[in-house]
Amino acid sequence: MTQNDRYTLATGELGAYRLSILNIIHRPYTEFLFRRVGLEQGMAVADIGCGTGNVSNWVAQQVGSSGSVVGVDLSAEQVEQARRNAKTLSLSNVTFGLGSAYDTGLPQDSFDLVYCRFLLMHLTRPIDALLQMRSLLKPGGLLVCEEADFSTAFCEPSNPAYNRCFELFLALSHARGQHFSMGIMLHRIFQDSGFVAPEISLAQAVVVRGETKRLVDLSLLEANDALIEAGLTTQEEINQKIAQIKALAADETTAFGIPRVTQVWARK
Repeated sequence: MTQNDRYTLATGELGAYRLSILNIIHRPYTEFLFRRVGLEQGMAVADIGCGTGNVSNWVAQQVGSSGSVVGVDLSAEQVEQARRNAKTLSLSNVTFGLGSAYDTGLPQDSFDLVYCRFLLMHLTRPIDALLQMRSLLKPGGLLVCEEADFSTAFCEPSNPAYNRCFELFLALSHARGQHFSMGIMLHRIFQDSGFVAPEISLAQAVVVRGETKRLVDLSLLEANDALIEAGLTTQEEINQKIAQIKALAADETTAFGIPRVTQVWARK
């Protein structure tokens, strides 16, 4: 990211809880994806936009002591949290550092696998970021990306407050030149970045009870200032929508369709 790629949600301690919920929701699909593409012991892996290190630390456990993982994030708070999490897990084969998606600071032609999840959607120049990640791969190395499409979120039964939340997110990304519908674009921009015959898969989580249903209202709370700054809504409306979505989350007769995730991978 650069100063023009402003992250909509919170970082550091403030965003750690929401990120833990997000990981609980998406972890099964992410882990299945890694197994499908052939993650194995001994691999050198880079996780770009690693956040608090949830995926990086899991991958480090899979590649074992003969492998290594490097996580990069633009937020110093996120990097420090990721380091603490790795220390808690007693992981010695994972490191974390500061870096932009456009300039990771990592050595080129050095990694067996480069990964990102929910990163490109926040960028104004996603192809430039993919080109940077492509340059990090060894010949024959694998780029693996997961991106959401906010236009696919749903509530069953349908609810205006839930729908309005994602309307606001999409409007904000449009105003900033970002891509909160990146999922539907991902396969094409892989091709535009020079990858031949990328593979594609889709996954969509649906949550009906428990703390995972809080992902939506917590995300709206964290986007509060950005939405008001963009002139897209008022504090009164945000407060109202948060209260309405929290009530929906407590109602186990409702199902929240979390935005569909597109998974794309290809070899250099």
